[in-house]
Amino acid sequence: MSSSLPLLAADHRAGIVYEIQNGSRRVVVAGAWLAEHAGFLRLPAEASGRWVFADDRGGALVVGGAGEVRRIPIAIPAEHLACDASGRHVVVTSGLGMNEAAWSDLVSVVDLAAGSSARFRVRTGEPGVVIAPDQASGDSMIVLRHREPGAVEALPLASALDVGPHAPVLRGALLDDLAPDGHGDVVDPVSGVVGVATGRGLERFIVERGAPRAIGIIRWPVEGRAFYLRLAGDTGRVTGIVRGGPASPGAWPEWTNTFVEIDLASGASTAVALPPGLAFRFALAAGAAAVAVIHPDGDALVVIDREQARISRIVPLPPMTHPPQAGRMPWDGVDGQAAQRRSIAIDPLTGAIAVTSGGDGMIHLIDDHEITTIAVPTPLDEGGHLLWAGGDDRVNDLVGR
Repeated sequence: MSSSLPLLAADHRAGIVYEIQNGSRRVVVAGAWLAEHAGFLRLPAEASGRWVFADDRGGALVVGGAGEVRRIPIAIPAEHLACDASGRHVVVTSGLGMNEAAWSDLVSVVDLAAGSSARFRVRTGEPGVVIAPDQASGDSMIVLRHREPGAVEALPLASALDVGPHAPVLRGALLDDLAPDGHGDVVDPVSGVVGVATGRGLERFIVERGAPRAIGIIRWPVEGRAFYLRLAGDTGRVTGIVRGGPASPGAWPEWTNTFVEIDLASGASTAVALPPGLAFRFALAAGAAAVAVIHPDGDALVVIDREQARISRIVPLPPMTHPPQAGRMPWDGVDGQAAQRRSIAIDPLTGAIAVTSGGDGMIHLIDDHEITTIAVPTPLDEGGHLLWAGGDDRVNDLVGR
């Protein structure tokens, strides 16, 4: 199996990023601990196939691609990251790190062209972030999603770039009509509509004259709610997996999963029922999606034909050595051994799919004809992170995944 694009595999617990291409493997970044929740961000096409992630130990935004890797200082622990439509500016919010309660109120804004960054203070929490255009002026606005209590805050990107030293407080126009359980953010760079996943549905906002304005809630088309959203670049629609079933985390094998695709303007949606179990992050390509579903009866790769809104293929996956256990929270391990997960990516050129086996240091490559396995020298604890770098001319998804 070969591809003209490199597959990046980050072992965020071991502090290393591999590049895999045409059967060969090399270390592309060493000594950098990718922030697992923020993930990779593929920069827009204007940025020449570059990618970024937050080093959650070194306190830097790692910028790679085009044969170089550089680091720009940011505040950590990183929670979310997003860029503007040009790919020049990246905003990184801070989260919990190894702490049980929110404690950091720092946000970093990075100018990749200048190689510089600035830090400012917002409300303490775990804010989500996107960069959206102001509908009236066209100016770029940083849009923060706050939780408990829920709110949406808009700050001019220019003001953030111009803050002085010593991490000053920066406040923007605030809208407090948002459910308190927001988790999952997306922005359509064409229309400027921002979507937030909450228990009420897909809550939509625009920024107008410097202030966020709610434009309505689209109810989830099936029972449950999504926690993670992606922009499907080929359609400009929002995609997610709606989780239903028992509320108890220990009952995760009984969770229902439905892949949904929702039009941000009209609210029209499609829904594809998936097998039960633990399904969270997923991969997108033109006309397709792929989900790795973890279940005590056996894990499976589920490939979705998005144009026909149906499952096109289910491929059993080799079992992980230390999967989550039924009756326990899916992220809790046993006897000091972490419960493992999987990461997934689709090659935008060939349609090949990569799925990790967390804890085992294995990456399974799946195409129409075969499954091949590549071993890496570190375990890929918690599933690691995957990104097929470059070669993607879709409408840009501007949020880290």
